[in-house]
Amino acid sequence: MTKVFAFTNNKGGTGKSTLCSNSAHLVARNGARVLVIDMTSQTTCSSLFLGKVDALDESDTILAFLKKRPDKHIEEVIFESPKGLDAVSAHVSMAEAVTQLSSMQMGKEGVLNREIERIKDQYDYIFIDSPGDLNELTANALVPADKIFIPTRLNRTDFQCTETTIRFIKEAEHFIGPRQVKVLINMLDDRYLPGGIWSSSHTGELYSQAQKTFADVLSPVTIPDSTDIRTAFDRGLTIVEYKPGEAAAKRIQELVNREVLSV
Repeated sequence: MTKVFAFTNNKGGTGKSTLCSNSAHLVARNGARVLVIDMTSQTTCSSLFLGKVDALDESDTILAFLKKRPDKHIEEVIFESPKGLDAVSAHVSMAEAVTQLSSMQMGKEGVLNREIERIKDQYDYIFIDSPGDLNELTANALVPADKIFIPTRLNRTDFQCTETTIRFIKEAEHFIGPRQVKVLINMLDDRYLPGGIWSSSHTGELYSQAQKTFADVLSPVTIPDSTDIRTAFDRGLTIVEYKPGEAAAKRIQELVNREVLSV
């Protein structure tokens, strides 16, 4: 049975696209049939898996069917990546899709889900990178998702946005049914974790607060900050392609094993 994962947060800069793309690539390297759907105007996942997407006409991107063109469906905008998976590209003008969806009277939250149902049996895993906002695009990402990941950095602003995101999901569950939710602490030095030499610092105390605030939705897997991940992205690579033995690569593999492959 196909499993669908959405990565979302009300705030940008939490590493959402990084974790989505690297997780998807690791799963694909295990031999699974993987589709990545990019819904962000930054087109981070699209660029990583498909190369330069700036020149793509919107009719070759997710905008084609989100704007309800009757002659366009998702299977027509799926492209094969040389990294061993398929991808649907976003477009820099994703705001147009928000405008279009908000004008619909009925069914606007289910547009993406209806398209995914057309091709779902062709894949083992589908990963959706949703925008750093809570809008109609985010709602569309949540509907087909079996599990929703909320990456966050360890600071009060990110915590507040993460709590807002969780409330948004809870409200949506009244209409779409319950979803598994996991909060992922990203870009955290292990020395701030319990037992670490900096665990009594302000950041260490914030981690303890996160354990209480997010309780059973907090993943025990934390992802360390890594300049190698950023360097890999600049070179068009995932971290496992660039430095598979690096600490962040190993931790993302642990995340995939625990939170994705075990679902």
